[in-house]
Parts: sequence; C-alpha cells; structure tokens
Amino acid sequence: MANFTQFNLPTDAYASFDAQSLRDLIISRINNDSTINFTDQNFEGSNISALIDIISYSYHTLLFYLNQTSSESNFNDAELYENVNRIVKLIDYKPTGKQSSVLPIEIQGTSDLSAGYYTIPKFTFASAGGKTFTFTQDLTFEKITSETETITATGNQLLYEGTIEEYPIIRPIGEKFETIHLTPGGDTIIDHFNTSVYIKEINEQDKWYEWKRVPSIYLANANERVFELRYNENKTYEIKFGNSVNGKRLNQGDQVAIYYLKSTGVNGKVTKNTFVNSTVNVYNTAQYNEILADVKDTSLNHLTIVTAINVNISNTDDSTDFGEEEQVSEIKQNAPRFFSSEYKLTTKGDYKSFIQRNYKNLIYDVTVQNNSDYTNGYLKYINDELGLTDYTLDTNALFNQYHFADSADVNNIYLTIVPNLRKNKTVVTRSNYLSNALKEKIRSEIEDYKLLNSEIAFIDPMYLNVDLSLTFSGEKNKTSYKDYTELHILRNARTLINEEDLKTKVFNIITNYINTIKLGDVIDVRYLNNEIEKIPGLEEINTVRTDRDDQSIPGLSLCIYNPIYNGRDIKAIDTRYQLKPYQIPYIENSISFKNKIKVKSTVTNKRIVEY
Repeated sequence: MANFTQFNLPTDAYASFDAQSLRDLIISRINNDSTINFTDQNFEGSNISALIDIISYSYHTLLFYLNQTSSESNFNDAELYENVNRIVKLIDYKPTGKQSSVLPIEIQGTSDLSAGYYTIPKFTFASAGGKTFTFTQDLTFEKITSETETITATGNQLLYEGTIEEYPIIRPIGEKFETIHLTPGGDTIIDHFNTSVYIKEINEQDKWYEWKRVPSIYLANANERVFELRYNENKTYEIKFGNSVNGKRLNQGDQVAIYYLKSTGVNGKVTKNTFVNSTVNVYNTAQYNEILADVKDTSLNHLTIVTAINVNISNTDDSTDFGEEEQVSEIKQNAPRFFSSEYKLTTKGDYKSFIQRNYKNLIYDVTVQNNSDYTNGYLKYINDELGLTDYTLDTNALFNQYHFADSADVNNIYLTIVPNLRKNKTVVTRSNYLSNALKEKIRSEIEDYKLLNSEIAFIDPMYLNVDLSLTFSGEKNKTSYKDYTELHILRNARTLINEEDLKTKVFNIITNYINTIKLGDVIDVRYLNNEIEKIPGLEEINTVRTDRDDQSIPGLSLCIYNPIYNGRDIKAIDTRYQLKPYQIPYIENSISFKNKIKVKSTVTNKRIVEY
C-alpha cells in the first residue's frame, strides 16, 4: 500500500505526473479550498490560468529529467547513449565514431614521370565511378626507371573514402584547455580517425604549424603541439587543447584551421577494379596552399598539380565496409578494458580490445599470441600436422617473416587478423588475407601504445574447409571420403513442408553456423544435430557413405582440413572440435555441399529407403 503525505498524494506520485495532471491538481485544490474565492483558474486565457500553465509545464520538464537521470546515472544501468558517453568521460574514455571505407591500392608511375623520389601530398585524391578516395598522409615512393612502372611506396598504400572539407577559421580566446566544437551541420559524416588541425601561431615567425592528435592531452609535455579529439554525447566532435603544462596552450590571436574527411557512409564502399589507372589530383585551396607552404618538408619532392597526372592508382581488392560508431553495449564492454590498460598494451586482452575497437571496419576477428604460443602452437602445427620441415616453406609464414619480423623473434606479439570482407569463392577464400598495407597501418599505429621490448608480427589465418565426411573404424582418414558422403534426411510424408524447403533449411542451419565461427572457436556438431532435429516434419538424420553400400551413422559427421596442403591435417568431427587461434572454417563449395543433402520420405514410421 502506498504511503500518503499531508498533500493526500502517494510518495511515488512524481513518476506519474505530467503537465496536464499537475495543472488539473492545482485547479482542483484551488476550487476545493473554501478560503480562496478565485474563479479565474477555470477560464482559459486568464492571468492565473496562464501562471498555472507555466508552473505545470516547468515541473513537467523537471520531472522528465528526473525520470531520465534517476536510472541513467549509474554505468551498469545506463542505456541512453548520451548518458553512457558522459559517464565514461570521467575515466577519459573516448568512444569511437564512424569510420569510412579503406581501400588498398597499387600505384603506377607513367613514362612521363622521370626516375627519382616523389611524395604524394596529404589530401591528394582520386575519383572513379562517382566515388572519391583520399590520401590522409604523405606517401613517398621511388621510381627506378623512366618507363611505366608499378611502384612500392614507403608507408601505407591506403586511400580513405570521402572528400577533405575545410572548416571555417576559428580564433581562440586563449583559455586553458580550450575546446573547439566541430559542427559542420546537416547529416555530415566525419571519419573518426582523419581530422587534421593547423594553427597559425601569433609569434615572431607568424607561420602555420601542424598539431598532432594524441590519445590524451594529459600525457603530453608542456610545449608539445598536440590536441585530443572526442566523439561526445551529441555525436559531434570536440577538439581539446592544452594548458602549457599538459600540451601547448592556444593564445588569443592564433588562427585554427581544421580539415576533416567527409564520408558518404555505407554508399562509399567499392569493389575491385573500380579504379583502373585513375589519375590522382592534388588538393588545392588558397588557405591550404598557404598552410602547406609553411608545414611541408622542403627536402621532399612533392607532386604538384602538373606532375600528379603522371601518377595513376588501381585497386585489385574491394574496399572495407563502412564502420558505424561505437554502440552503448560496445562502450560498456570496452571502457573497463581501456581503464585497466591505462593507454598501454601489455596483455593479450589489451591488444585484442585495442584492435577490435580501432579497426572494426577493417577486421572480422583477431587473436593475439605471444612467442611461446607461436612456438608451441603454430610452428608445431606447421611441422607435425602439415609435414613442413621448415616454417618458411609455408608461403604466408615466409612473407610475414620477411615483411614484419625483426632479427630477434623472442619478443614478438603475433596477430592473426581475418579481414571484415569475407569472400566465399573457392580460390579467393584461401587468399583472403589482410593486405600488407593494412598490416603496416595497424603495426605503425600500435607503436605508440605497446611496450618498448615488444614487436608486432603477423600470422595469416588458416582457412580450413568443412565438408561432409564419414570414416569408419580401421580406415585411415582421407579427404576423398567427402566425395562419397551424403547427409540423408528422413521426412515424414504427411508433413506439409516440401523436400526442397526441408533441404534448404538444413543447409542454412549448417552454413549459417559455420559462417559465424571465429578464430579459435569450437565447432559443435551436437549443437547442429539438435538444431536440425527441431525442424518440423523431420524425423531423423543420418550420414551415409555411398561407396560402402550406404553404411551410415546417426546424426551429422564432418571433416575439416587445410585445402592448400591437400588435407594433411584432416580431422573427423562428430562431436566437438577446438580450432587453433589462427584457424577459421569455411565451406569451400556451397553448391556441392547442398547437393549432398538428400531427402527421403517415410509413411508413418516406416522407411521407404533402406540404408
């Protein structure tokens, strides 16, 4: 029973009040008070009626905020994005915003470009098929000959979808930790990782300087030209500067120029060969030309508007997907990990959390291993199961060792990354690896956070083919058995579902399950059996060997193997199988797999076909 106060109201009545009910209560109390002879409260438009309206609607607003914040002030209970964002600000956690598509490219210098070193300036862009992609960093390359030549650049050969936008000049007031709000308006999508800040400082030089983005202004020295960027509760960006103790302070009279990458979102994704020998264009505005004259490295030979036409780009891979901003559930998961790591990557969990958060538009999954895992797990698998006497006999291991390992491997941290774009065609699936440009991007950006004595290296994922296969006692497991194995589904003849629909449902359960498995997960065949048996009208399932007089076993039987090495590591699975941290399964030929599913009918409980 509710407790009533002297005002004849339950103590929790605030939760049910709105402006109208509060207005009615005030008018009712005035009408019922015999000591008050007012009647104007009953007439709309009277002075006292207007006053009651103001009071009622003011309290309505206050009660709204009370109801919203009473359950949203605690991190565990908060569900609204703006409240969670404000709470994690207390531990200096910065939620991730939207991320534009990234495109690995090949660069080609034409015969009109003489041999020598060249630098593609920051913000240079290329357009094709209505899509624009932009260089967000200077990229230096060497052209060795005077002929048309494919070039390997020093740095990341990556373009980011979108165009560079020039924000109006801002004149700061010179306060400590001054914050500038980046609000271009409309539905503008700003790429989270590509905002550049230039400041024309009021001093003797009177020149522009490029200020560096840092994860926290409190980690900077007094005179460092740095800023931090935060995606705030309103889903706009705040740019924060220092106080000349932690980071250099802005002065009154300075000029702040901001350039950001404006993305088109999900529509910016492109497929391979969208760019084929497309010409690059140097970014050019009056303001940026003035800035570039002050900040560029004069020892480098930058491409100009004239010479840029002699450099072409092509893409032989699809771009990555567009990345949405960090959701409430992701912030709740990532913020405690961030707080415990304190801007340092020390444990496997720290590395995994950092990569998943910062490159979620690039990767589908990632696992982290130390040198002990690498030696006792990966090298053992290469030697014992694949039968390679030297790990360098594996092409991927050799290339990763050549490109990313240093002279001493004992301090390596090994990352296995599956790209976000998962291709399902037979040949392409096995070569669906992160490009060297993306690997170098991740490695270089981790440098500022990892321990001094740790080095980043890579293990490419091993794609293992999953297929139907049945091996009997006394037989040596062979990949050839998959060609004689079928899955027979016993269907009740009286059920309304037709054979093709039943076959499709079974196929979808298996393939959807395999497609959701990540690196190092468990393949649970018993779970698949249970899910298949839930299908209405299905009585039983059996795995059958057609080359052994249709001998069978109840339930599903699978095999898994590395197709590159002809199944030397083949394993039979009829219960559960634990994948290694660098292994991920796929179905090589979905059409062939589906054709192995056969539907048989029964009349009541009697089989028509004998096994």
